[in-house]
Amino acid sequence: MMARILIAFAIVYLILALLLGLHMGLIADYRLGVVYAHFIALGWLSLGLVAILYLNYPELTGGIFAWAHFWLYLIGLPLMLIGLTMTQLDAFATGHALAMIGAVAMLLGVIALGINCWVNLPPRDRDRDRALTSQP
Repeated sequence: MMARILIAFAIVYLILALLLGLHMGLIADYRLGVVYAHFIALGWLSLGLVAILYLNYPELTGGIFAWAHFWLYLIGLPLMLIGLTMTQLDAFATGHALAMIGAVAMLLGVIALGINCWVNLPPRDRDRDRALTSQP
């Protein structure tokens, strides 16, 4: 379930990024290019990759670290994007503070993801790896 939700959010961020890019192109104002890049990198790509990780290793989705990552990242990312948008549209002080709050939340979420992977990923199967890499 968590992986499907992350995939849905990743797709929403991709759509929003493409709409923002289209808007910037139509009005020929590219001040929000940094926001567009963050939509793609932190929304579409990062959420999509974590969703693939969760699909391949469902044992990562059940614990407190998975939920901490999920909520901190999904709350932090829009805060950061809104803050970045504000900094580019001449509301720097407020936008910067909001972006930093979002970035710290996301960082804590990614630390939770790292701990989750460290604790819950299955050990490497050396025999399988050896069989895959040894070619006659």
